[in-house]
Amino acid sequence: MSKNVLVVGFAFISTIALFSLNHAAQQSPEPKPVTVPANEFSAERAHNLLQTLLAENKPHPVGSPQNKIVKSRITAELDRLSIGWEEQGTWACAYRYNGCAFVENIIAIIPGKSEDSFIALMAHYDSVPMAPGAGDDGAGVVAILESARALALEAPFEHSIMLLFTDAEEMGLIGAEGFFNQHPLAKKIKLVLDFEGSGTTGQSMVLRTTDANELLMNTLASQTASPFGVSFANEIFKRMPNDTDFSVVQRAGISGIDFAFAGERNHYHTPNDNTENLDLATIQHHGENMLPLARELASNKSLNLGEHVVYANFYGQWLQWVSDHGIYLVLACALALLIALRRMKPAIKEVLIGISTSIGILFGTIAVGLGAFQLVALVLGTTVSWPANDFPHRTALIFSTIAGGLTMIALANKFSNQAAMMFAGWLLWLIISVASLMYLPDAANIFLAPTVIASMLLLVMSFLPEPWRPWLFVLALIGVLPSTLGVIHLLEQSQGYKLIVATMPFIGLYMIAFAPFTAGVRLRNFALLAYLGSFASIAMIALTPLYSQERPQHVNILYYEDMNNQVAYNQLASSNPIVEPLASVKKLHLEEKKLLPFSNVQQKNWTDSSVSGWPAPELAVCEELVTDGARAVAVTLSSVRGADAIGLVIPIEAKLRQFQLGSQTYDATPINSGALKGHYFIKLIGVYHQPVTLTLEFDTITPIDNVYLIDFSTELPADSQSLFQHRAVNMSPVHGGDQAQLFSKIRL
Repeated sequence: MSKNVLVVGFAFISTIALFSLNHAAQQSPEPKPVTVPANEFSAERAHNLLQTLLAENKPHPVGSPQNKIVKSRITAELDRLSIGWEEQGTWACAYRYNGCAFVENIIAIIPGKSEDSFIALMAHYDSVPMAPGAGDDGAGVVAILESARALALEAPFEHSIMLLFTDAEEMGLIGAEGFFNQHPLAKKIKLVLDFEGSGTTGQSMVLRTTDANELLMNTLASQTASPFGVSFANEIFKRMPNDTDFSVVQRAGISGIDFAFAGERNHYHTPNDNTENLDLATIQHHGENMLPLARELASNKSLNLGEHVVYANFYGQWLQWVSDHGIYLVLACALALLIALRRMKPAIKEVLIGISTSIGILFGTIAVGLGAFQLVALVLGTTVSWPANDFPHRTALIFSTIAGGLTMIALANKFSNQAAMMFAGWLLWLIISVASLMYLPDAANIFLAPTVIASMLLLVMSFLPEPWRPWLFVLALIGVLPSTLGVIHLLEQSQGYKLIVATMPFIGLYMIAFAPFTAGVRLRNFALLAYLGSFASIAMIALTPLYSQERPQHVNILYYEDMNNQVAYNQLASSNPIVEPLASVKKLHLEEKKLLPFSNVQQKNWTDSSVSGWPAPELAVCEELVTDGARAVAVTLSSVRGADAIGLVIPIEAKLRQFQLGSQTYDATPINSGALKGHYFIKLIGVYHQPVTLTLEFDTITPIDNVYLIDFSTELPADSQSLFQHRAVNMSPVHGGDQAQLFSKIRL
């Protein structure tokens, strides 16, 4: 057996060993039983409490009777712990759109030596209309209550500890907006630790932090047993539509950390987000982040937050440095590579060719991997984010990207020798590190850490005899694995297979690092095996059910009724084709049609329906004031049928400037995309039978036509019940869920 084959084998075995070691180090800690000492966090205690809070296993959106039951159980637990609390009841509105609700935030205090300085632990207690909300965000709520039990035994600390349970997070962070914009205690908060959930399993990770975070990260690393996170996630989150209450904290200029888990995301915002599916290890991880961190921060007199650091988990160890110091690491890498180049003297032409072929390896890996999943979509007619069985999808990802990478590595080996490929690959990594430092600074560390290790190894290797060099260079994989293959599972869990392409650049970067070990080895047969594995995996995917009871298809049943024209429709809303038995219950029209008179958006999977017989929502003008070409109109909105929410759709030509609700005034925000593009939309959420008065202020005195009054409920009319009954166990509603919308055209 040749030396080259032995080196490849050693690098391959090292990859498997390092991947396994890194993956094992990323797991949540084992849940602790109720028998642990009182000063420790017990996931079993917390889960038992959660089963009490969510005893009915029902959704509890803002304003609902069930939400008031959950709230009363939270306050009863605070009473049992002898922790004082108050309720903040107020109207508040979302930041991104004009969605408003009457929120009932719970604010509990563990007094400290200072009454003017608070460390806040925050989670929201409401759920979406279709989910019991065990993971989102019951896990955060009970983690706070279990931590508070232990903290109350040790109080007082230097700072007081606030337990903030917000309402209406699911409707646009409305409870947090109400607290941080209206409550006087908000100005006394020094730090916020927010705890969220997006699924029912997974590690409690640092999702994001505010800019000054050095103290926070130092404390996390020193006080918690299993710190987990990567600052790269902060860069991802900035570019995603997702949001948490922590965004309100950031807008308020308060520092802190946003923790979240995101495993088994098929359960997110569905009936499967229940206490039975929630992983106790995830709750334990929340608690082991929360309790020691809150204890130490509340004991810290100065709270000097320091500079902005970037961070990552490295085989279970916490790795961080000041973000601004990245430039020094880049310079050190460049110097080490330059010295090694001068000593090892690879042909510069081959190095330059190697940089080009390394780019080819990166894009070849992505192209073949992406092609494989395009073929999957063609075979299935769709792409499912979290399929019932992800094993064949994972093997397709592994085999297809390896096939693409090996194909391009074989081509690269024809033009560059081993030394040239070593330098070429890591010069490319250095270029990527510099680009990240400039444009994605919180992501730069995952590229820089491996580059530092590899460049220093190359420098050391330049002093060693040539036969030893490739064996030593296998150590570079120690740095490579956590930053490449080590992030794949996290991305697969959180982004799903519709965005599986997000994993492929990281696999490509690994293939660039692996390429030098293959010098002198015939790769054709290995590449062929990888292609065969890809096709076998795709065949397995085609033969495997896409949905199951544990991972159902997400389908919402929507009902629209035009009260003026007595016309009604049902629509089945899903990002994937509707499967049996639901597909055949009613004749679904696949051609697109406008179902809403105020929207140009075309809908499919619709069918005609009988009208509900329900009464239309009502609007009464209470008062009108005209001054200097402007008009203020006070109106009272009510849902006669007691719908969950009621809203006004007002054309942009109406020049709505602002509106008053309760004691607050809000700017009117026009909708620039989606079904309501070109309109203002004011939605009052959680109203049920409660009439709501608001004042609309227009920059015109012209009467306004084409205004629509809508009420929304999760209750479906009789004609929609057949769809509801035939939605099988392998289907479930998601997010906003089933909705009946009744709308009337009015004139102001």
